[in-house]
This record gives sequence, structure tokens and C-alpha cells, in this order.
Amino acid sequence: MLAQVAFLALLGFGVSAYGYFLERKTRRNAQYKAACDLSDKISCTRAFTSPYAKMIFGISNTVIGMAFYTGMFVLALLGLTKLAFLGAIVACVASIGFAYILIFKIHTLCLICTTIYGINAALLLVTYNLQ
Repeated sequence: MLAQVAFLALLGFGVSAYGYFLERKTRRNAQYKAACDLSDKISCTRAFTSPYAKMIFGISNTVIGMAFYTGMFVLALLGLTKLAFLGAIVACVASIGFAYILIFKIHTLCLICTTIYGINAALLLVTYNLQ
């Protein structure tokens, strides 16, 4: 089970890193069209270039995600299941908040964001089963 937490943490880190790449690329080139920009209603770049993309102390949400998943990976390696479970709870609460913002404030569906929400839900289930 700890291997599953470590795998999900690596997956979350990778998706967050890809989001960071897209965020940087779009900020440098407004004409850049990401593969996940399928329409006006399904657009990663709309989410990454919105005012909500840097909600905590002006730090990109993708960077915070990379730090979070690094922490979850370390917790898995150390076998700290209770802390990993608490981290997963916080991540799921944050995912609910971000999903609300994505749908009702930005009015788009971000494939990268929803992938992260799924990873967070999976982390919650796996870490719950470790308790």
C-alpha cells in the first residue's frame, strides 16, 4: 500500500510539473495552444492564466502541488501513514475548493486540474486503507 502512495505521489508530481511547464509556456507566449485546450469550455491554459492560479502568497498552485507530492512521497518512504492520511485529507478539501473555482468562477474544465483531483481522491482512499 505504501508503494501505491509513493506511485500516486510521483504521478501527482509529474502532472503538476507538466502544469507548471504549460503555465510558464503560456505566460511567455500568449499564442501557445496546449494539447489540453480543446475548446473555450475545456481549457487548461484558462485555469493556469487565471487570477486563481497563484492563490497562496503569490506562489503558483502547480509549484505548491509539486512540493505537496514530494512531501507525500517522503511520507510514504518513511512509512508515516497517519501524516500521509492527513495530507490526503487536506489535498481533497483543497481539490473541492479548486473545483468550485474552476467550474463557477473560471467557467472551464481543466483536464490537468481534474486529473490532480482524481489523484488526490485516490491518495485519500489508499491512505485511509492504511489506517
